[in-house]
Amino acid sequence: MSLKKDNSHHTLLPLSLGIALNTGIFVAEVVGGLLSGSLALLSDALHNLTDIFSLFTAFFALRLALRARTPGKTYGYRRAEILAAFVNTLLLFGVAAYLVREAAERFFHPSPLRLQMALLVAAVGLLGNFGSAVLLFSSSRESLSIRSAFVHLVADTLSSCTVVLGIGMAGYLGWTWLDTLVGLGVAVFVLREAFPLFWRTIHILMQGTPPHVQPEALKKRLEAIAGVENVHHLHLWSLNEREHYAEFHVVTTCGTLQEVDVLRREIAAILREEFDIHHSTIQFECQLCGSGDLIVQE
Repeated sequence: MSLKKDNSHHTLLPLSLGIALNTGIFVAEVVGGLLSGSLALLSDALHNLTDIFSLFTAFFALRLALRARTPGKTYGYRRAEILAAFVNTLLLFGVAAYLVREAAERFFHPSPLRLQMALLVAAVGLLGNFGSAVLLFSSSRESLSIRSAFVHLVADTLSSCTVVLGIGMAGYLGWTWLDTLVGLGVAVFVLREAFPLFWRTIHILMQGTPPHVQPEALKKRLEAIAGVENVHHLHLWSLNEREHYAEFHVVTTCGTLQEVDVLRREIAAILREEFDIHHSTIQFECQLCGSGDLIVQE
């Protein structure tokens, strides 16, 4: 137990540094964007705000993972990261909508730009995003929530490269409209990230079937086991992206409780090793209840 706690606290350190670094970048880019009039820089700042939220999500997910389950929270707090991811997608949609509105307004009503200041702040933001990704590199191999934050930071590093390049070209060529175009491009990039995450979180919150499990294939595999006559009333869902659950009824030909227990352990091993389902509730029966459909139609 102490080893797990030590590893978790060790992982919290780079997350804390990443949060502090990205908060500084966000403040610098907001101030720089407002003073220079650069939409590209302001868009990168707002996108960086989602990084901070993503890092906070990973941070608190680790903190909550150390908390034990309670009678009031029998599943613990593992779904907190899914709820945070859902809120994060709503924030991404809001950021994208704001950037599109600003881009449209600036296309019709261009404002003067202080490109040298914008370029300097954008370069600082690029270095900050790169540094945050480096901080999380080793920890990203230990946790999916940290890995998602790491991937987000890598994507933002590439986005910052685009912002620096766009502002630099706008200053060199005199095409100030290029700054607005880059800001619009960042909005499209944000939406491209947001939609898959949104549908994934909705699917989990609606207790959808884990994407890697096909109910008919699971039924066929279990009914091939000696002692299993029929599998029906199947329910499959996920607590988060890593923990998958199943409950179903099994009509068995076993004649004793000892045989049923051996069968239960065999089914649990197949669910764990072949379908990545580590939590299952099985109701054994001697004959079909109801219609025996795989999915109950109520």
